[in-house]
Amino acid sequence: MADAIEAAYANWGTGGEPSRINVRAKVEWAGVYQPGNSGVRRVRIEGLKTEKMRAVREAAGKARKLSGKARTAKPSGSYRAKGWEAQFRQLFKTGKGYEAMSKAGVSATKQTLDRWLKGEQAPNKANREAIGRAYEGMRGRPVTEARDAAQAAAKQAAEALTEAMRDRYGSNVRFRDIESFDFE
Repeated sequence: MADAIEAAYANWGTGGEPSRINVRAKVEWAGVYQPGNSGVRRVRIEGLKTEKMRAVREAAGKARKLSGKARTAKPSGSYRAKGWEAQFRQLFKTGKGYEAMSKAGVSATKQTLDRWLKGEQAPNKANREAIGRAYEGMRGRPVTEARDAAQAAAKQAAEALTEAMRDRYGSNVRFRDIESFDFE
């Protein structure tokens, strides 16, 4: 949805905010899809308020920016350790690393963790595997966070458009499987 909104704004230009939308898609109006043609139809949405469409433009711009960041995000270069000991030490140093180990299923008492750090004891196979999962999770964290932020922004753009149409028509209007989407 955010991509369709952004493309429509790119074609629209900068002369204020649009008040009409022409769209060909599956249209859900107040929770109901229209029958026939697999639910696909062409509709013209009119009378959208300027301030609501400004919010749509801002949300779509944010979604575009975060989508670009998500496409170029790379795994963290600071996570290159190979063995479980080096990975464990690096994870153990930070709160987020410690949290990642906990989420990955590393289960040990404080005393056991201290023995691992001192090299007096090695973790069992399940804990070594959990340390590896936590480490890979931290390594891929920049990519995951960028992707999640882009998805959240795209959802906000779709919600802003839904709000603009709800404000005009008093019910939720949503588009799925968009074939064309233009502003007037």
